[in-house]
Amino acid sequence: MKTDMRLHPRVSVDLPAELEPFHGDCVDVRLIYLSLSGALVEGQGELEALLGARRERVAGIPLELNLHFGLEAASVHCHCRVVHSRRLAQDCFQVGLKILSLPSQSQDALNRYIEARLG
Repeated sequence: MKTDMRLHPRVSVDLPAELEPFHGDCVDVRLIYLSLSGALVEGQGELEALLGARRERVAGIPLELNLHFGLEAASVHCHCRVVHSRRLAQDCFQVGLKILSLPSQSQDALNRYIEARLG
């Protein structure tokens, strides 16, 4: 049996979200999994273009961006680092994000949301 060694529990979600690179346009994505320490998002060609443009500019330096999404009672804005990516289909990509910083107000809202889903 596989044991979950995660520091923070994750929940399955289906929420609209937006990735904001430091240079360039925002990309619409869907949140698939969410925890206090990270997220998994899914997107289409714009997401691949965002990842590809970064690879061309600076190889070896992790891509950091902002993630924005809404919960029932609050908006959440966090600074993240891309930790992995993969292609699921011709025009479907998943990106794993590690949350680097999260304002305490957003952290409280996210914690309540996750606890409600786990309970």
